[in-house]
Amino acid sequence: MNNIVVATNFSPLSEKLIDLARVLSSTVYLLHVVLPNEDISYRDKKEIGQEFAEESSALNQQAQQFRDQGIETHALLLEGIATVAILEEADRLNADLIVLGGAGQSSSTLLGDDLVHKVVKQSQRAVLVLP
Repeated sequence: MNNIVVATNFSPLSEKLIDLARVLSSTVYLLHVVLPNEDISYRDKKEIGQEFAEESSALNQQAQQFRDQGIETHALLLEGIATVAILEEADRLNADLIVLGGAGQSSSTLLGDDLVHKVVKQSQRAVLVLP
């Protein structure tokens, strides 16, 4: 397994996921999806910029957890509709596996049940869902 796409909502990463990536000698593409700017026009640019910077920092911190274990990791902050962005990026990267978390958590999480079900149903690639 060469490429693993891990969609994150910044929940704590599973040690088992890090172990899996290390054992398989995979490259990890850790991605987070933000809404397109036109969908959040009621907010000012400063607020959007600050949120983007915070999400970028959180994404890089999570990516560093993989890197600290010797796993080649790329952090990708994408703009778009989460389901579409995850599936398109997995195709672009020729991912062997898509990993999703957050199923069964509160509905306010980005990777809630609805997104997980859509990705699993629409994906042509293997999908691993973490609790």
